Amino acid sequence: MNTLQLKLGDKVGVFFYDDWRGSKAIIDEVIHISSSGTITLKNGTRYNRNGREVGALGEATYLCTPEKAQAIIDKASAPPQDKEVIDTVDPLEKRRAKATQLAVKSAIQALNQYGWYANVDGHMDVMESEIKQIIEKYVSEHEPIS
Repeated sequence: MNTLQLKLGDKVGVFFYDDWRGSKAIIDEVIHISSSGTITLKNGTRYNRNGREVGALGEATYLCTPEKAQAIIDKASAPPQDKEVIDTVDPLEKRRAKATQLAVKSAIQALNQYGWYANVDGHMDVMESEIKQIIEKYVSEHEPIS
């Protein structure tokens, strides 16, 4: 953003972040512009001619257009999506899948540890799928003990 084109009283956007933390921006008013392009906003924050906050101790904020700031504000104020709606898998089904996966992995590791390795014919892969089927059948027929 070119700060030399701004005038006193203009509205500008201040961009904080738009990432995994969420989204944050505000809209503020210009109260002073120096000849070098440094501007001061109504809240007292100063920005250099490139639109970067002057003297920021942590993560610096940046100037942006009011339209971009309004879009980020709207995004931040939108209601979050329900994770329950997205996540329709039964928790017990997740436990069964995880238990099956770990049991098959442990069985194959034990065989490998004592000298039965996968060979080029794929016999170990067939045995792995058979072990998986046996364990899946067991966990589907029996409930976990609490």
